[in-house]
Order: sequence, then C-alpha cells, then structure tokens
Amino acid sequence: MSAPAVVITGAVAGIGRAIALRLLAAGWAVVAVDLDADGLAALEREQAGAGLVGVAGDVAEPWTLERAAAVARERFGRLDAWVNNAGVPTEGPFEQETLERLDRTLAVNLRAPLLGCQVAVKAFLESGTAGAIVNVSSIHARAGFPGWIAYDAAKGGIDALTRSVCVEFGARGIRCNAVAPGAVLTAATGRVLAAAEDREALQRQWRELSPMGVVLTPDDVAAAVAYLLSADARFVNGHVLAVDAGMAARCVALPPPR
Repeated sequence: MSAPAVVITGAVAGIGRAIALRLLAAGWAVVAVDLDADGLAALEREQAGAGLVGVAGDVAEPWTLERAAAVARERFGRLDAWVNNAGVPTEGPFEQETLERLDRTLAVNLRAPLLGCQVAVKAFLESGTAGAIVNVSSIHARAGFPGWIAYDAAKGGIDALTRSVCVEFGARGIRCNAVAPGAVLTAATGRVLAAAEDREALQRQWRELSPMGVVLTPDDVAAAVAYLLSADARFVNGHVLAVDAGMAARCVALPPPR
C-alpha cells in the first residue's frame, strides 16, 4: 500500500516545516505549499527522495489549493489529510488598520483555511476517503490581545470552521480538528520580537503567560498535529487542542510566587 499523502500549507518555515518533517519521518508523503518558491525548492532538495513535492502559490487563491490536491493525486495517487497552517501575524492599532491589510489578514488566516477545507472535503468525498483535516488556530482565538484585533477575529473563525466541518461531514468519516498554539518561537514571532521596544521584556511576558514558564518550539506543535492525523485520534473530531503550556487556562499573567 502506498504511503498516506497530506497537503501542508505554509510548509517552508516554522510550524509548517516542523509538521512536514515530522510527517515525513512517520512515513507520510507530503505536498508542501508555500508562497516562497525559493524556500520550497530548497526544501525539496533537502528532502530529495523522502516523498515531498512543493507547490508554490498564494494560499488565499483557490487555484493554489486545488493544484495542491491535484498534485497529491498525480504524484502519490491519493490524498488522505490536509493541514491548514499558513498564516500571517498582523499587529497594530486597530483604529489605524487599512482595508488592504485587513483584507490580507482575513484572506490568509481565515479564507484560505476555509477554502482548504472545501478542497480537502471535496477530494475526500470524491475518493471515498475518511480523511482528516487539522487547522492551525491560536490562543488568539480564545483570548484578546491588544493590537491584534483582526488576527484574533480570524483565528476565532478557525475554531468555528473546525466545528462546522466536523458537524457537516463527520457522518461521512471525515474528521476536522485544530491545534491552538500559544507563544511559539518561529521566524514570524522573531519578527514581532525584533520590532518590540523591549525584546527581553516581551519574551519574559510570553513566558509568564504560561503556568509552566516556557515558550514552545514548532516541534511541540507538530507532535500534536501528528497525533490528530493518526489512527489514535480516530474518534477525535471537532476539537481544538490547546498546545500552549497552559496559557489559555490563565486569565491574567500573574507574577511568580515569592
């Protein structure tokens, strides 16, 4: 039997790259989707012979996602799973938000996962596959953060999307879950840190939000995604799994006990 095949969006760096490498190591065939064509080419060279093929394009455009599904069928003969990971972090004063930036935030962080779910579900139904989808949500879906209103709203939509796909297609054997990371050290969060007035203070604030006092790595999130795609999670559906070292359980950032 051929290896199961998965489409992963935003697969060149950060959480998406960690998911791709984790699933490749577990024997999956991977269609890696990203806007960064050069990064994809480098990833393909790095993983030559491992069962990874890249599709370059904007995930906010439906034809990019449709092409990814087609490549999975053409190259691997099947499509078993889909991971909607691509996203853009957008921070700034809400009252100064431009329509262009707002549209891009919602297009990448909400419309693209919705379209990805649509493409995946259609492919699963056409092939009679009991497929699995994992959406990458965020602690921002559960708690508001100053300066992140548009991003918070988009991630809240991811949680609603996850539940709705489960309810609509669960009877057909299709599962749709999400992971909700807290603070994760990636290139994107690195840019947030670089723009901060006090980098060390922001890092300390992130750690203090977690009762465990840690900031996660992309591999921590990838492990949760691999579980949700596995047979061990065959009856987990419509669930948003917090992978945040307890951040969402804390309503405020309290100082450590003396």
